[in-house]
Amino acid sequence: MTLIQQASSPLSSWFGWPSKGSDTSSSSSTCSGGESSKAQSDSDDDRWERERAFDIADSLECGMAREIVTEFMHPLRRASRLWKFHLMRSEDKLQYRLFSDDGDFLMYAKVDMEARQVNFFLYNPGDKNEKLFNAEKPPFTMSWSKDKRDWKIVQERCEHCQFSPKHLTCSCHGKQQVAWIRHERKPVGDGIFNCMEVHVPGLYADGSRVVWCPLLGREDLSAPVDDTYEAQSLITKQPTWNDEVESLVLDFKGRHILSSAKNFQLALSHKPDHVLCQYGKIGPSTFSLDFKYPLSVIQAFGISLTTLFWT
Repeated sequence: MTLIQQASSPLSSWFGWPSKGSDTSSSSSTCSGGESSKAQSDSDDDRWERERAFDIADSLECGMAREIVTEFMHPLRRASRLWKFHLMRSEDKLQYRLFSDDGDFLMYAKVDMEARQVNFFLYNPGDKNEKLFNAEKPPFTMSWSKDKRDWKIVQERCEHCQFSPKHLTCSCHGKQQVAWIRHERKPVGDGIFNCMEVHVPGLYADGSRVVWCPLLGREDLSAPVDDTYEAQSLITKQPTWNDEVESLVLDFKGRHILSSAKNFQLALSHKPDHVLCQYGKIGPSTFSLDFKYPLSVIQAFGISLTTLFWT
């Protein structure tokens, strides 16, 4: 399947959220077993965190530290147009870097085929602040099912229980969910349409985010979305078959897009014609990623990488 078209900003400039954004009910759930075996691991983690704190302090003085993970979780500032970004893919197709269209680095992702997982990082390995990059501790991870149909993005340190003792956090119960994605293939005209359904945590009336922590009694994000604010559902916009070019086509307004099976557009399920996110190939190893409120950087970046196996 192919889709075609005819035809300087710091990170904070895209964001406009309220200072409060957490659902912080208390919980007493615990993980069972393995307490003694975890002691050494916890001690190593604490030691690493202390050493890292000094590195972060040094980088803060140089303006290079990027430790506020919630910045990548908040929806972008409301705007009438899509904010423009782009991805650079490595030659082996296992590493991806997200940049603003002005060239500012935002996130780095690495695919682990054996683990069926994509790891996301706030630091770019090879940069001058490389000492803050730790391949063993990604802030976000995305896993996929054996049939490559279902994908789930989680935040490794939950906003609800990150300050609780480790045995009282949701790390043993599935972690904080950021997005759930399901893929399908449908015939359209003489072509095959790669499509997806996406569920993301919703927003409260004041604009703060619903924190999808399992210790707050929330169902899995894969559950059907109801009419409440708890979760939002997005769907891919269906392309049309063009007899002249013998291909499925979409109109990527504002972008010159190359033909690719990975190209897609997303809209809220109740507003299917209002595009909130579009992903399209613009070079041999470069893809545009344009999106807006209510999606966050990690959600849009992760969703785009679920096309990894689309052909």
